[in-house]
Amino acid sequence: MGTMDGLMENNIYNQLKNIYKNHTKHHFSNVAEKNWLKLKFLLKQKKYDDFQKKFFKNLNNKFIRNSQKLFLNKNILKNFIFKIDAISLYFINGKLDKNISDIKNPYYKITINKYNNIFYINNFVKNNIYTYLSESLTKEIIHININNNMKNIKPLYIIYFNCGNKNNNQIFMSNYRNYIYINSNIHNIIILEHHINNDILCFNNIYNTILLNNNSTLEYYQFITNENNNKNFNFINNEYYLYNNVFCKKYDLFMSNKFMNQNNNFQCIGNKSKFIYESILFAKNSNLMNINNYLEHKGNNCYSNQIHKAITLNKAIINLIGLIKINKSAIKTDGQINYSSLLLSKLSKINIQPGLDILNNDVKCKHGVFTGKINPEQIFFLRTRGINFKKSYNILVTAFILDSLKNICNNDLIRNKIFDYISCYFSIENFFNEF
Repeated sequence: MGTMDGLMENNIYNQLKNIYKNHTKHHFSNVAEKNWLKLKFLLKQKKYDDFQKKFFKNLNNKFIRNSQKLFLNKNILKNFIFKIDAISLYFINGKLDKNISDIKNPYYKITINKYNNIFYINNFVKNNIYTYLSESLTKEIIHININNNMKNIKPLYIIYFNCGNKNNNQIFMSNYRNYIYINSNIHNIIILEHHINNDILCFNNIYNTILLNNNSTLEYYQFITNENNNKNFNFINNEYYLYNNVFCKKYDLFMSNKFMNQNNNFQCIGNKSKFIYESILFAKNSNLMNINNYLEHKGNNCYSNQIHKAITLNKAIINLIGLIKINKSAIKTDGQINYSSLLLSKLSKINIQPGLDILNNDVKCKHGVFTGKINPEQIFFLRTRGINFKKSYNILVTAFILDSLKNICNNDLIRNKIFDYISCYFSIENFFNEF
């Protein structure tokens, strides 16, 4: 029996079809319909990668529901969120919660559309099952426009949270579609996107488009935090468009869900732009994480540098795919991508596939890969200095990620909370501040 037959037999396809049918009663648009037909076509093609096959297999015995809107007391989140002075947007169960979010503020213009009416011509990014799912089933299209070049603009804090599902035989599905526009000559924008995992069985699917116009700067942080809850499914698709003289920094720190997939597509369209991307990825138990990074240089005299670190233990698997493409017109480009991974268990895996596609000779471009384990000789050395085995082990794990961690957590309030999350996730002693 083929994969699609299995999906049909187990009602996954039929469930999605019924959800879409109900969705169109309140949110029908030509754009949503177009994307639903493309999703339907992909499902019928039966061409699934291993990750998608495993994901569908895990959904087979679940009843899929569009998340229900619930009124949430913000105090429930106080132990999970970062305590920072920021404009906060709370995305709860598939919608932006207007009651607790700072929608009206002097820094960011927030627009909420009930219907997906943007005929967004995408010539750069190859869509997939998850982007079509988001475009067809999102309840609200969110536009965040930044055109006010005020001094001391507060950070934007975007929080994703699920609640209300008490049935382990059903899964709440939340789809999001967000556009962020940073207009020309806008500087010092900081955005934090925080996905909070709890013990609610849910499937979050987020599709972000970020446009950085000429002479703009952005720092974008994505966090997935997890206090030993591994039931959730999280899928993120990011598109970044960098025009002339843009400086963009992206930082990721992910603690694994049961299934986690992120597709990043970075388009350096303009000239003289700079892009920095650092990530730290953690996976444990039998969790599966896929991170696909595609960076294309189209303009000239641009610089990009990517540093990715991953740690696995138990039977977890992390798959990392990275490709830098240098177009013919992208002269004087300097592009680098480096991966480092640490295996903490014999049965855990980290698969890395870096790639370069260079169509211009007048460039500098390179990639590097390192995979290793905790060195017993280093453990022995630390123990000869009177440090017990557990603390020696913790020191070496910490040292592996410390330089990237300092860049990602450059705010004291964020840093302390992240240190607590990491210590809880790995069940290790929190002594980061000793370094």
